[in-house]
Amino acid sequence: MSELLNVYYKNRKLKGVDSRQKIHQQGEWHETFQCIFTQGDNIFLQKRSSNVKDYKGMIDVTVGGHLLNNETVDNGTREIEEEMGLQVGFESLSFLCTLPEEMTSDDMIDREFINIYTLEVSEEDVSSIQHDIEVEYLLKINLEDFYNFCINNAENCRGYKVISEEEITFTKSDFLPYSNAYFMCIGALLYYRK
Repeated sequence: MSELLNVYYKNRKLKGVDSRQKIHQQGEWHETFQCIFTQGDNIFLQKRSSNVKDYKGMIDVTVGGHLLNNETVDNGTREIEEEMGLQVGFESLSFLCTLPEEMTSDDMIDREFINIYTLEVSEEDVSSIQHDIEVEYLLKINLEDFYNFCINNAENCRGYKVISEEEITFTKSDFLPYSNAYFMCIGALLYYRK
């Protein structure tokens, strides 16, 4: 059965409900949830599995997913549990921002109101992460390096696989096709949040 999502007008007024598939085909606005894990001066990103439906094998924020039509943003913690195996209360998250974002590919028009949060994680949290099959691996990245990457001061960024500590270098072409505005906003908000 197809996931049902709320459909919005561009001004974020509720328009109705439709299937995720139709929403992506027709380029309707819908709501998503993202959470970026932080640890001191580091953040964590994920490399998406080649088994996922959309954006196979691309780099993305730690956790992300659609909010179903019967969910509120508080239910975004479901995505953290599904993707990372961590049970987290919504009160543990820090609000970063909500961004309208449009991403177009050959097979869909993805228009999202992205509710973005952060979660400060401990070494114990990180060692207990059991990511699901949608995630190939997690990368730990220095926040200042990520900020310079986001604001176009650096063409690539270096991170380290959480388990093996293997160094991985990536560019924006390795990322989900977010706009320059998305990178500028989250880079600055993450860097200056303290």
